[in-house]
Amino acid sequence: MSDVYYLALLYHMGCTGAVAAQSRLGGGDDINVRRWMSEADYADRPELMRIVVSRLAGQWGLSGLAQGVAGLATAGRDMPEALANIAEAAARLSQRLGASPRVAEALSHAYGRWDGKVFTSLPSAEGLSPAARLVHLVHVAQIYHQAGGREVADAVVRQRSGTEFDPELARLWLQNSHDLLRALSLDSVWDRVLGAEPEPYRRVGPSHLDEISRALADFVDLASPFTRGHSTSVARLAEAAALSAGLGAEDAATVRRAAQVHDLGMVSVPNRIWIKRGPLNQSEWERVRLHPYHTQRILSLAAPLRASATIAGLHHERLDGSGYHVGLPANALPFTARLLAVAEIYQSMSEDRAWRPALKPEGVTRQLQDEVAARRLDPRAVESVLVAAGQPRLKGRSSQVWPVGLTDREVDVLKAITRGLANKQIARELHVSQATVHTHVINLYGKIGVNTRAGATLFAFEHDLIAPSPQ
Repeated sequence: MSDVYYLALLYHMGCTGAVAAQSRLGGGDDINVRRWMSEADYADRPELMRIVVSRLAGQWGLSGLAQGVAGLATAGRDMPEALANIAEAAARLSQRLGASPRVAEALSHAYGRWDGKVFTSLPSAEGLSPAARLVHLVHVAQIYHQAGGREVADAVVRQRSGTEFDPELARLWLQNSHDLLRALSLDSVWDRVLGAEPEPYRRVGPSHLDEISRALADFVDLASPFTRGHSTSVARLAEAAALSAGLGAEDAATVRRAAQVHDLGMVSVPNRIWIKRGPLNQSEWERVRLHPYHTQRILSLAAPLRASATIAGLHHERLDGSGYHVGLPANALPFTARLLAVAEIYQSMSEDRAWRPALKPEGVTRQLQDEVAARRLDPRAVESVLVAAGQPRLKGRSSQVWPVGLTDREVDVLKAITRGLANKQIARELHVSQATVHTHVINLYGKIGVNTRAGATLFAFEHDLIAPSPQ
């Protein structure tokens, strides 16, 4: 029971291993191809043609017609190979997540057929994992049940008995499908799944969180040749930058895990968008903008990953509120999120993308400096990442343009005010007279349009002019 339960949960764990083949068939829409081809009998050529003509061809459009036809011409060869990639990737990744050897073996048999056709390298009949036979049948039956009801599901199971499906399992399904499907509820699927977990429950210890995060990183990066190793590289850079910035070991570990999983939501976006060479249209851009949201929502379901989920969901935010998916201002962005954002930018710019070649380190550094000058990136975070990457420190940080024409010294005074220091204390810290501090306070109050320390502090919050207390 436990093997079947976890096998069903991990059934699609290797789906990113076949994105390229599925994109060729679906004009770049690998997500819909996975959905539509889940119902296919790959030994039934007329059935495959029906799916292609009724589901896929409509997605090609005039611009994608040639690519779609080319994908169709190779579908008979590519799709079995793609599914074999999915099965092997799922087996390897599931082991790293903590699945039992029996579950990993069953995943390698996930698309095997009772009659041995199509996937000729896999066992057939009784040689297939019993758990794999069962989960595969239920998986297909459930898809048809969602599409057309129990009668349609039963008809498919009856038709494929002895070919795709174990005939004894097919007989048991047909005898019990009414009761099985009647028990399904429209309530939260998540709650039902957790309630159905067989005892003894599988628990993940703190020491295994890193391996889980690494496995999720590889799951995402497998989807595209442009992202192979991306998440792992961002994690390595972000952790080194966190330590360089003086963060403790626990915070550095949280940043590392957040970096490993930051792009998990990318699997919600069709591959054609990630490999597009020209500018994105509005619909495509909205899909991209939501991928950090999906990252955070997926990961926040698991309590041990929530700290990393929060940071990961902010990796495209910017200090001036121009980022996404929320567009948060600087005072809502913790330093750990700012650090991850810079590490992600540095690593992405250092890698090839479909629309541009990789930038050299000096080019990346220049762009980061420009972003600091525009007050979109945190200078401390940028400097920490550059140091971790072995690049020169930021130049001219003191010459940056402050809001409303504040001078460097006025900013120093303002930051001291936010820490609750009196004028006498500020004078001692800045090595100036108390009268000079008083003059700076009057000038900066006039520039920022406030009359009180509380107003000045709020201005500092709103414009990211908060200084940490000296160590």
